[in-house]
Amino acid sequence: MRAFVLQGNDAAMAVEWLHVHAQVEGVLEEPDALVVWLPCELPQLPKGLQVTVQERIVRAEDYHVTGLENDTVIVVTEDLLVRPPWVECPEGFAGTELIVPRGGAFGSGEHDSTKAALVVMHRSWDAVASMADVGAGSGILALYANVRGCERIEACDIDEPSVIAARELLPEASIYVGGAERMRPCDLVVANMTGAELRGSLNSILSIWTRENDLILSGMRAPEVDDLVARVPGREVDRETLGAFTAVRFAAN
Repeated sequence: MRAFVLQGNDAAMAVEWLHVHAQVEGVLEEPDALVVWLPCELPQLPKGLQVTVQERIVRAEDYHVTGLENDTVIVVTEDLLVRPPWVECPEGFAGTELIVPRGGAFGSGEHDSTKAALVVMHRSWDAVASMADVGAGSGILALYANVRGCERIEACDIDEPSVIAARELLPEASIYVGGAERMRPCDLVVANMTGAELRGSLNSILSIWTRENDLILSGMRAPEVDDLVARVPGREVDRETLGAFTAVRFAAN
């Protein structure tokens, strides 16, 4: 087993890419880095990612580290939080909790693109009959809709381990390996992906949006936002930027 230390603004995105393109055996979070465990050499990461890589010597005692020791509550807003089941809810909290058993699949609430999407969803939430989560990761955005009472939830991701994790989190949802074209039309559609992935998938995303509720796109970096917004046949009604990532909400009218 080999361990690689990833640091930089795009470390989380690099880990997301590795989940699709390599056999990731584990990811440990450190205060300023992500340590990825692989059974082989680290693949060449995509050009343009702001990330540095350094291999770390693996010691016998490292195999006993679970990665859960430093887990904490992720406060998204003052009345919305994400936590794994082994971390207690803060005393006195009376808002919405998303309990996600964080594992190998990407999407447990730490990434700024996920938090930005959650902020926009939470700020505008209205009762909705159906929701589609495109690029769902472990299903945290779909979980939010489930907790808020959405009856029909569909989700998809190209990463099979993420789909397995999302199915465990939401056993009654319809969750597919693949893209948006696999899903039935839904009133609320949320897509949290890279800007390039959003551009490439936009037609499929729009094809499942009934326009009975909102469309939320997240994961865009600043230079990508205006181009993607201009491609959407809807009115921008909200925007949230956290770190390097922006989420935009569109209304049908």
